[in-house]
Amino acid sequence: MLNTLHKIFKLIFLFSVVTTGWTSFVLLTNSKFNLEIKVLIHKMYLNQKSFVLNVKDLSFLLVKDANERFSENKSLNNSIK
Repeated sequence: MLNTLHKIFKLIFLFSVVTTGWTSFVLLTNSKFNLEIKVLIHKMYLNQKSFVLNVKDLSFLLVKDANERFSENKSLNNSIK
């Protein structure tokens, strides 16, 4: 199992390195797709940023829900006694 995870990690790492290198090469050589690549990278950054912000918002909502549930349980327990 650990060996399989190690192979998957190596594959993902190798893919990332190749993609990064290829993108850097294309951007440095002023390809005719430069503008499209930059726009796509910008979109990827914005999606990543919104994902992180959405996770933060989700975490806050989950904590609020947990607080309400615990307070409801405490009030139910106190009313039973």
